[in-house]
Formats: sequence, structure tokens, C-alpha cells
Amino acid sequence: MKWNCYDLFDHYNTEKNGVPALKEQPIRTDAVLERVQAQTAAHSQPHKRSRIRMTKWAAGIAAAAVLVTGGTTLAAAAGVGGLDAFFHSLIGEETPENPEKLAALVATPDASFDSTNQDVQFTLLGMYGDDSQAMLSFQVTAKDGTALQDGFKLPYQLTLQGTDGSSEALDCYGKTADIREKDGAYYINLRINRTDLQGKTLDVTFRNFYTEAQISQIWSQLTAYDDQLQQDYVRQNFGEDALKDWGNGELPAEFDVDAWKAYRRENHLDQKCSDREKELYAETDGVISGSWHTSVTLDFASAAPITAEFDGGTVTLQTLSASIAAPAEWDDQNHAVNYVITLKDGRKIFDELMA
Repeated sequence: MKWNCYDLFDHYNTEKNGVPALKEQPIRTDAVLERVQAQTAAHSQPHKRSRIRMTKWAAGIAAAAVLVTGGTTLAAAAGVGGLDAFFHSLIGEETPENPEKLAALVATPDASFDSTNQDVQFTLLGMYGDDSQAMLSFQVTAKDGTALQDGFKLPYQLTLQGTDGSSEALDCYGKTADIREKDGAYYINLRINRTDLQGKTLDVTFRNFYTEAQISQIWSQLTAYDDQLQQDYVRQNFGEDALKDWGNGELPAEFDVDAWKAYRRENHLDQKCSDREKELYAETDGVISGSWHTSVTLDFASAAPITAEFDGGTVTLQTLSASIAAPAEWDDQNHAVNYVITLKDGRKIFDELMA
């Protein structure tokens, strides 16, 4: 189940939903389990997954924090085309049903692009977000003689720069941005899920346009390369006979996932795959060549987070997202846990199984 976060503005009621009480009241997981079991007539056992202690983000959740606290809002700058242009640029799942209710959360900053191809230009139309997610929308225009097309894809690189001079490259391995046509204009909506975004500067670089067929071919070659690395590992550790059922997708019975992951880290296989990806792109002629770079400060309208505790873990509601952190002792590769966040009136605002 997915709830469009903008719909909740129409229905949100602090007394009925009781979100402010989360500041002081813990989530009673045993009571929630009893309700679920009563509805399903089943008594399930806890089902856990490894690395659960890592924070998870529920992008697009209700803007509860702003509504509860009143929040601070950014005045919408004129930008390029203003709010109307920004909202018009939103495509598909990014498109709010009631955009005027999101206006206070949108910033439309000016951002110039450095480009190696003057026939194609990028413009940042606007953005919104909080400390754990961001959504930026760009318009792409081309001079006569350079044809854009719905579905073209662009590899991109992201770097976060902190006010203390720190810099962190975000992993965009295998990721591309899609260009989409709407009413004769072309847009890119770029969503980022990451902690500690607020106040940092985001460097964005797009490089070359490719067709979907070209990207599929690159990805097929990259997958084969990664598969070969794993075959080499199996051959070295279990012998050639261990590969006899490889074509059926079967691993040797003695194959240990944790040992394989450790081998990948120790031998920098992820970096090798990333390097191979760059080689494949360099070997493929894009339909439009060039690079486009800009930087923008992620200065979002935000309110104080609302945090609830459960059995040693926490759920934190932010302006537009939620983060969930579970106890370290839940870390077990043989189990899995899935999260559901439900308001007191019964509406689910996040269901990991159906997200």
C-alpha cells in the first residue's frame, strides 16, 4: 500500500492521528502484533533479516512534522519559472495530486550549469526534501538540430559537501536518470535517499545521453563481468566441479554468503565493477555527448523531528520522510523483519512489504 504524501494534508488531524503523542509515548509492539493476529487469525513468529540496525528511509511519507509543529517554511524564490514551472515538471509518481499544498516546502533556487555541450542546456526548476531525502527537478532544452527523446538515459554522479569542508561521493553505481517528455518539454526528476542532507551542498554531474537499448547492453555486459568474478571465486575455493550447475542459478552447497561478501570487500570487487562500468560507457557512443555540472545548497523547509521508541529501536518522522533504526541484536542473516508505520486512525503511511 502506498499513500501519496500530499493526500494526507487533506485528512491530517492531530487529535485523531495522535502523532504529537509519539514524543512521549512508546510504540507498543505487542499490542500491534495482537491486532494483526486477531485480523489474520494467525500467530506468526518474528521474521528477521540481516543488517536491520541500519536506518531505513520511507521516502514520500506524510509531512507530519510540519503540520504538527507549524514548522518553518522557505519563501519560494522566483527561480527559473517559479513554482508553476516546478510543479509542471513533476512526472509520474513525483506528481502531487494537490501541488498547492506542497508549495511551502518547495525551494526554487538559481543554479547555473557548467557544460561541455552548449547545444543542450539543463535548468534546475526546484526541489523539496528534508534531512533524509531530496527531490530535484531539471528541465532539459536543446537547440535546433539536436533531438531529445522521451526515455533517453543519463549516468550521473553526486557528491555531498559539508560546511566543514568534508566531501562524500554518493554511490550511483549502475544508476541512470531518465529524461521524460511532458507537453513538448523534457524533464528529469532526481530523488535521493540519504541521511544528513540538510544544509549540505550537492554537486550533480550528468554525462552523455544513451538510449534504453544501449543502457541494457551495457548492463548486460556489466552483469556478465560481475558474474565472472563470482565464478572465479567459486572455482578458486571449491574447484571446477562446483560450477556444473551454475547455468541453473545454483551455488555450491558449501557456499558461504558472508565469506563471499568479505572476499568482495578485501579484493575491491565493487570498485572493479565500477571501473568496468566506466569503461563500457566510454566504449559506447552516446546519442548526445557532453557533461553538465551544477551545485546547489540543500536548504529545505524543515521542522523538529518526532521520535518514538520501540524495544530499543526508534522511528523518526521528519518533514517528508521517516527513518527506522532497530536494535543491533536483530542482526541475523537467517531472518528478516519488515516495517509498517500506521497512524492511530488505521491508515498506513509506510508498508515496507508493499513499498
